[in-house]
Amino acid sequence: MSIDRPDPLRHVMPGPRLAVVAEALFLINLMLLPGLAFLALMVVWALNREHPDPLVRNHLRQTGWTCIWGGLLLVVISVAIFLLGGFDNPWTWVIGVLYFTFVHSSLILLGVIGLSRAINGRSWRYPIFGPREQD
Repeated sequence: MSIDRPDPLRHVMPGPRLAVVAEALFLINLMLLPGLAFLALMVVWALNREHPDPLVRNHLRQTGWTCIWGGLLLVVISVAIFLLGGFDNPWTWVIGVLYFTFVHSSLILLGVIGLSRAINGRSWRYPIFGPREQD
């Protein structure tokens, strides 16, 4: 089964709207509304898990799992850094803030790449966090 895509030279957004929504919610979760956008993304993912378009499934699955694993990794390692180093140690704060900033900004950069790929109607796999696609 082949899905017809609009010509990227004649359309502003040839990618499927739901794939773009998934990537946009991923970025909104990282930058504007951390908990609310995560819940919205999980609801959209649950409702459209078996979508007929493989590109939509790809972007929903990638953003869903990357949100879960990326968020878990950010919180667990940040808490571990502060618990192991102590809250009164200035080097703990330096390492904790640097770690959080590096990982968080990396996820934002990857999210922008994913959004660009969704807008252009291309599949995307997040490095490290994104699951491998079966289809």
